Amino acid sequence: VLWYLIGLHCSLIHAALPPDCVPLEEHPLDTADPGSIFGETSEVGSKASPHRTGNLRQRGAIPTHHFAANEIKSAEPVPMRLFPYEAIMTSSGIVYDAYTMDRWTDPERTDLMMQQSAWKSGEPWNKLTDMGTNMRQVVSGPDGNPGGVFSGKSGVQVGISGSSDPVMTDFGDLYANFEYHGNGGKMEVPLVRGSALLTHLFTNANPVVKPFCLADISGHHVNFNCPLERTILDAGSGHASATCSGGVLHLRLQNTKRIRDVTKIQYAARPKTRWAAGDHPMSSCDVNKCRLTDGGKTLEVDVPNAHGAMAFAFNYIGHYVTPWDWINHPEEVTCHGRRSEKRAPNDITLHASCDSNLNLEIGVYVGHHHIYGVDKIQYAVEPENTWCNPPPMHTCNPTVCTRVGNTIYVRIHAPAQHLKLAVNVIGYVTLPAFWITHPYKMVCGGPDIGSSVSGGHPVTPAPTIHTFPTSQTQPTQTQPPQTQPPPSIRTTASSRPITQGSKFILELNEPGDELPNQTRKFLLYFQSIVVPHINDADNTITFTPQNGGTYSGFMQLAYLGAGLRGDHSNDTVLDKHLGVYSYKPKASYCVQNNRAYASFDWNPNNQYPYQSSGSLLMITMPHHAYILKDQFAANLKSTVYTFKGYEGPSWLLDMEAPRAAMEPDPVGVQAIKANSQHLQDILQAIERDASHANLEAYCSFSDSYGVGKGIGMHARLASMSRAFGTSHYQALDGKIRHCLEKWLRIDDTLPERNRFHYDTVWGGLFLRGEDGEAHFYTDFGFPFYNDHHFHLGYFLYALAYYVRHDTAWAQQHRQRIYALARDVGNPSYKDKFFPVVRHKDIYMGISWASGVVPGERQEESSSESLNCYHGLAALGDALNDPILRGTGQVMLALEIASVREYYHVRDHNFNQFPPILQKFGAVGQIAEDSFYVYTLDWGCDPNVFPMRHGCLVGIQIIPITAVSRYWMDKDWAKHILQSCDWAINPSHATDYSLANPSDLRDLVTGWKAFCYAGIAPYDESHKIAAANYLRDKYPRDLVSGTGAASTLLFIYERT
Repeated sequence: VLWYLIGLHCSLIHAALPPDCVPLEEHPLDTADPGSIFGETSEVGSKASPHRTGNLRQRGAIPTHHFAANEIKSAEPVPMRLFPYEAIMTSSGIVYDAYTMDRWTDPERTDLMMQQSAWKSGEPWNKLTDMGTNMRQVVSGPDGNPGGVFSGKSGVQVGISGSSDPVMTDFGDLYANFEYHGNGGKMEVPLVRGSALLTHLFTNANPVVKPFCLADISGHHVNFNCPLERTILDAGSGHASATCSGGVLHLRLQNTKRIRDVTKIQYAARPKTRWAAGDHPMSSCDVNKCRLTDGGKTLEVDVPNAHGAMAFAFNYIGHYVTPWDWINHPEEVTCHGRRSEKRAPNDITLHASCDSNLNLEIGVYVGHHHIYGVDKIQYAVEPENTWCNPPPMHTCNPTVCTRVGNTIYVRIHAPAQHLKLAVNVIGYVTLPAFWITHPYKMVCGGPDIGSSVSGGHPVTPAPTIHTFPTSQTQPTQTQPPQTQPPPSIRTTASSRPITQGSKFILELNEPGDELPNQTRKFLLYFQSIVVPHINDADNTITFTPQNGGTYSGFMQLAYLGAGLRGDHSNDTVLDKHLGVYSYKPKASYCVQNNRAYASFDWNPNNQYPYQSSGSLLMITMPHHAYILKDQFAANLKSTVYTFKGYEGPSWLLDMEAPRAAMEPDPVGVQAIKANSQHLQDILQAIERDASHANLEAYCSFSDSYGVGKGIGMHARLASMSRAFGTSHYQALDGKIRHCLEKWLRIDDTLPERNRFHYDTVWGGLFLRGEDGEAHFYTDFGFPFYNDHHFHLGYFLYALAYYVRHDTAWAQQHRQRIYALARDVGNPSYKDKFFPVVRHKDIYMGISWASGVVPGERQEESSSESLNCYHGLAALGDALNDPILRGTGQVMLALEIASVREYYHVRDHNFNQFPPILQKFGAVGQIAEDSFYVYTLDWGCDPNVFPMRHGCLVGIQIIPITAVSRYWMDKDWAKHILQSCDWAINPSHATDYSLANPSDLRDLVTGWKAFCYAGIAPYDESHKIAAANYLRDKYPRDLVSGTGAASTLLFIYERT
């Protein structure tokens, strides 16, 4: 029996909240104007103002993490994931393509990114991926282009003639409505998550449909253009070498991944003297010049007439050039091989000076590497006595960093006279190599420090395609053609005259040329009979009423699956559901009798069903299906989308309400008190943690994330002190109160950069995070709504502790406290100052960290999201506020169900993951275009597998609290057992003997501790091993925001 027993009480007629269960969304937490508390600002608007929102801001806050925010947060929108579709909007219309669940598991879509994989000793191109590798599961492209990035050039576009840019007119937890206007007509697009049929409502406007790659419409042969969207598949890294014999230069490129297309490889080879004179043209490979061996991973080419010193280089078009600075520093050979890596950080050095006035200058010399601008440089600078584990890395920006030649200078005011510092050159090197445990030390007014360090550990940047600046002297970055004529097989279908009707089947070629016999089928259904008019010039089909004029009514679009050309076996699978659609569905929530309820009323419109018995079909995600399967298996249907469908107008999710209080479970406390050894360990750990509790040392100058983790740890420690009867809480309470008063602006003495204001542009709390203009990367993106639930979640957790014991203080500062809670946990659209549960994706159950910064959404640390909703529930419990407590409990229950489903490999969902993640046991991130991602946006220490597994598991554990037991259990422990064992003991890993042992040094203690805690629930022996490891640890040995007492308490009693 799992932690929750979930049922569903619904029928095909209706499902509502239980009687007398108070709907949380009807009750705003507070109505106070946060601008009157903290002051107002509109700074966000200078970089990220809403687009396409009409007058919505006059009605309330604009959602920053809603699925439709991708269309409104930037002038360059990114796709929305609707499930089972993805969509993007342009002024010409909205483009949809299918999104099927089988893409999550397809090993052909598993893109290995091997930058942090260990390699075979002496063979850096031979990656030992069995010990661990970064990966992403690419889900955006159709089968014909599985590595493609959907950008509106595949699938089907729907629009009207002469349309303007769309405007969002309404939204809710599960929907967003947009309108297009043109030539006196209108198209309303009611987007609803989980809709099998995509509905469009036309008023005096003829639908204009543009199916990309269209080959046939209801038996009428056509030949529409078939663009090929760009791929994001990582091509690996290359290692160039050469030998000379008999006047022939034998070039070799050894790639970490299979080279799929030899024509994408270019090479240059010339005598060194001619190369230096500018003679170094690139020649393109073909099957006659170049040969592939080693399963396609090694490319060889012979160059005749070679003599003396030769220079050479390779270009893998669109991916990398080796060597990096190939023109000025090519590879060289004189009748013997020489090897090089794509990137060689051995000439990156550091020099730092600081005068007695605390003016600190760090110079980073990047050598011959093509590192453009300054934003590849990150720096950490902290007072010597408060160096965190790890400390925050700050990304360079033009206000503090300048470039002179090949040196980037960081100039800042030092936070103290005695400093510790480190530098990370993203993707190249960290200086020093062991920067977390052994950073550089210096004294302002003392001697300069310098680095001639030749090593370090490259840090993986966010997944991206490698591109290179073009110039007259660089190789041509030829890209694949954007359209391809269809293969000959596509011209054999017989053409028949197209006829009018209300239902049409579209047959689309697969993009590319690898699946010439497969097509994808889509369905169009109209409320009334229409006549199609094909325009071959612009590849569109306009539908008009059979009696002329303009169309008014609905049109539905649906995907029918992929299969052999001419196979129409799925043409009628949706007929029962045609004409029925969800319109402005409503989500409702309540808590009653220790149960948490979430109701989805899909509000079906069935005025014009295709069949009289028509019913609504909505698509479930796996966590929904897992919830529904026991009691309502008959309602669940298999679909062409490989997600389960559900027939019925509404759902009611019935879940266990997680424990609200943040204090340790009294049952667990009593169990420890009954065991003398355990009690001694806990009391000694409380003493060690309390003796190093120094919140006051950094509360006033660190960023909101660093202070948040620190104050959260102090609150957890104070609650344990009270539970186990020690006096440490007395001093801790003072530190917590003092820091809370600074950040709530009661004691308004923080630097301006750390003072909350109310953002009037979107509606929410704003911190500038730096002294000058805020940038997208400032304070992890907090000024632009990144990570609010992470940062504020820790403060809410600390408030939950403190207000329980100082109710007068809580009442005096109630509005300030509630402003923080409303920013991330507002339950009601009646609160016009904040969006509803800002980061929460109600349909998916998880939260998104990304705010209104450019790009698609992603979330790394699921456990910090869980901590936020636990903090809300705990604060409501401490304040005796049933609305706040219930909101936190419902959101936490939904988050737990989804985190267990999508971030954890477990027995029940094992086959939901690609094979490599089945082995690793955890997911590092959920992202929109690559659903499962196994990598980090920061550098582990050491930053190489198998130790890197420890950080990937640990980021799904931090912080450990009284509710961690809901997701850290024996089931998950079983699946991360191997990854954590290898992270803790690298010598246990497969292929360890093949690697260079010096590359596989120990994982830092803090991330080891998380692995030990994660596998402690597996059995008694792992519990004992974990306790033995933590028994003598101090806070300085652990990741910031973590205590030895807290971790031991979980290990012993999971509370």
